[in-house]
Amino acid sequence: MTINVGRIGGTKLFAAMLAAGLMVGGCDSGVTKHGGAGGGAGGAGAGGAGAGGVGAGGAGGGLADMQARGKYLVDHVDACGDCHTPKLQTGAPDPAMYLAGNPALIVLPNGDMLGSRNLTNDATGLKNRTDAEIKNMFQNGMRPAATGTTAVEPLNPFMPYYIFHNMTDADADAVVAYLRTVPAVANEIPRRGASFDVPAPAPAQDTTVIPMPADTFADKESAMRGRYLAGMAGICIECHTKHLPAGGATVLDQAKLFAGGEDFSALFVGTLNIMPVSKNLTSHPVSGLGDWSAADIVKVLQMGVAKDGTGICPPMPVGPMGAFGGLTDADALDIANYIKSLPAIDNTVVDMCVFPPAPPTGAGGAGGGAGGASGAGGMGGGAGGVGGTSGGGGAGGTKGGGGVGGSSSAGGAGGAK
Repeated sequence: MTINVGRIGGTKLFAAMLAAGLMVGGCDSGVTKHGGAGGGAGGAGAGGAGAGGVGAGGAGGGLADMQARGKYLVDHVDACGDCHTPKLQTGAPDPAMYLAGNPALIVLPNGDMLGSRNLTNDATGLKNRTDAEIKNMFQNGMRPAATGTTAVEPLNPFMPYYIFHNMTDADADAVVAYLRTVPAVANEIPRRGASFDVPAPAPAQDTTVIPMPADTFADKESAMRGRYLAGMAGICIECHTKHLPAGGATVLDQAKLFAGGEDFSALFVGTLNIMPVSKNLTSHPVSGLGDWSAADIVKVLQMGVAKDGTGICPPMPVGPMGAFGGLTDADALDIANYIKSLPAIDNTVVDMCVFPPAPPTGAGGAGGGAGGASGAGGMGGGAGGVGGTSGGGGAGGTKGGGGVGGSSSAGGAGGAK
């Protein structure tokens, strides 16, 4: 599949870039997670930023505390594997290529490609980069032009370094410490096509405009920790805020942070054919989550199930097989409390997505054969297709098995951030 991005860096850049991931499958669902979760974010720091706590880590990973915290951030808060782990033909992440980069994350009609970088400890990855160089890449959007030189070049803002810029020093160090433990995988990622070049890195997100919980909010300390996870160390803010055209003073619409409206339909043309648009997370009673409880939001993150019992449309990486499914209970609740604290913004987002999508009448599961005619109902196709929806049987047929990632929204092609 070729993605027609149009004007690179425009409002649809983020969705179009993610759409290219469908060329090789989906996102980070089904990757084996090693070791325990790191600790939760720490208390509020200077300027309102929650200082990242050092997680104790879990048994079985053999990682030091700092490394375990870094792994937790990489796998569950930042969802790095969604873009940096190549996919199998089935749409599942390739466990042998964990964080080894995807050379064709996006392919334009003119053949230009943008790849995600190899983050493993190989010479084709980060082995020859210093800790300072690695942090400069994921926090400031500047990478060495060539090994052994002092020249640097800006990264395309598909990489949300403008958000990660606001990560605490302790958490940034933890990310680097964990990346140093990732086994080497040789995977040379070619230089991006000229269409993806940018003259300068995108400006960092101004933390002073990220909404603060009101002093009257019932659990302000929890919400402050959630503010850090959702808006400074994590990716909630980038997906649930409209992106502005390239070259502006900011990447995100500063007047409508967390108010949704970013269209991801381009990801699923010709596959699931769904039209997801990021939801308004603010407390507006009609167009936002004003009538949701913190428990409702935690359920979405950890189980991939909405308040009304429906599934959550991709590309949200939620549910047991998604990145957010691995959040600790404490961190999930902190994020939920922060979302509950967001001031109301009236921004109606038309819900055009139902998940799992209904299969065509009489058809087998996505990727499976059609059901038998006249109610004979042959088997409804084998496993469901990319995206993890269960294959529907034909008339009277047997229901096919779920695709990679199961029926949660994090499965297969849907699991991008």
